[in-house]
Amino acid sequence: MKKGLLVLLIALFAISNIKAQEASGIIKVNPVGFIFGVFNATYEKPLNDKNSIAVGASYFNWSNLNISGLGASAEYRFYFSNNSDAPHGMFAAPILDVGSLSYDVPETLEVNGNGELVSKKAHTESLISIGGGIKAGHQWLWDSGIALDLYFGYGYRSAKFEDYDYSGGYPIVGLAIGYAFGM
Repeated sequence: MKKGLLVLLIALFAISNIKAQEASGIIKVNPVGFIFGVFNATYEKPLNDKNSIAVGASYFNWSNLNISGLGASAEYRFYFSNNSDAPHGMFAAPILDVGSLSYDVPETLEVNGNGELVSKKAHTESLISIGGGIKAGHQWLWDSGIALDLYFGYGYRSAKFEDYDYSGGYPIVGLAIGYAFGM
């Protein structure tokens, strides 16, 4: 009886190892974003032993600032580890993203070109941004299916506000926790 239980436990452990190593996809969230009112989720799909694609979506609503937004991203990951297959180990990835932001502008008083004080009615302004960049990092997968993804990089964004254009670089730093599921 004890021998049979031991064999069963070893077999279950071996199967759980295989599933974690042969992950068919990972769903991840960024827990740090929750602190700032941002929800970000990503799905990563291995394509072969060294590559994967990832798509993400984000949402935030900062009601105290009257700002809300949506975003979407895509990346193609190159994994470099000789000891494990994608999506596990060190990686580098080009990324693309697009976002929209809405800002509720309260009624304001402004001085016009003639020096007169005029009232500007409350309204909503919108922004569309397109960006890209590169990031590098490491993703760990445990036999339980838990995934931890740490990365850093640099991005460039171009945004068009109704009366204002912006272009510039920004750092990329991230942490994601998720679950890898098997085939």
